[in-house]
Amino acid sequence: MPSARLPQPMRPAGLVGRFFGWTMDVANASAFRAALAEARPGIGDRLLEIGFGTGAMVKRLLSAPQLGLVAGVDPSPLMVSTARQRNRAAVMTGRADLREGTASLLPWPDAHFDMALALHSFQFWADPAGDLAEVRRVLRPAGRLILVLRAHGQRPPTWLPNPISRCGDEIAGTMAVLSQSNFTQVTHRGMVGSSAIVTGYCDR
Repeated sequence: MPSARLPQPMRPAGLVGRFFGWTMDVANASAFRAALAEARPGIGDRLLEIGFGTGAMVKRLLSAPQLGLVAGVDPSPLMVSTARQRNRAAVMTGRADLREGTASLLPWPDAHFDMALALHSFQFWADPAGDLAEVRRVLRPAGRLILVLRAHGQRPPTWLPNPISRCGDEIAGTMAVLSQSNFTQVTHRGMVGSSAIVTGYCDR
C-alpha cells in the first residue's frame, strides 16, 4: 500500500500530519505521565520507544538524567524530523537515537536495551508475534516491555493492521500473544483513562 494512502494515525504526513501529531500530544498527556511512572528507568538504562511520534515521550524520558540512551523508531519521516528537532540537544550529544522504521526490523544489536515502550502504536503492528520476537531480540535478559493500548471497544476500526487490536478484546489478546512470545510475568497494570497498560519481561 503506498504510504500516501495510509491513514494519518499510522503515518502522519503534511500539514494534516503536523496537526494530528499536536492533537495526539495533547490527548495523550496522561498516558505519557503514566508510562513514565511505570517505566522507572534506572542508572545507565537504555530505552527503546516504538512509534515515538512527535518525540513528546522521548523528551519526558530524557528528563531522567541517569538514563544512558533513549532510542526509537517511527515509520513517519515527518515525525522522525519533528522528534529529532524537539530533542535536538540529546540527538547531538548521542543521548537520543531516533530513526525511521518499525517494530518489524529494529536497527540495533541483540540484547541492546533494558526496556522497550510502545504507546498507542501496538495497534499498527501487522504481525504482532513476529514483531514481538524482534523486540525480544533487542531486549537484554529480563528486559521489560511496556505497551499502552488505545481502547477500541467492541467495534474497533476495521483498517487497523493488528488483528489483535481488531478482535474486540485487545487486552486479553495482547496478554496471550505476549505469553506465547515467551514474555514472562505478563500483567495488566491498570487503566489510564480508557487506555490499558500491559507489561511483560523478556525470557531468555
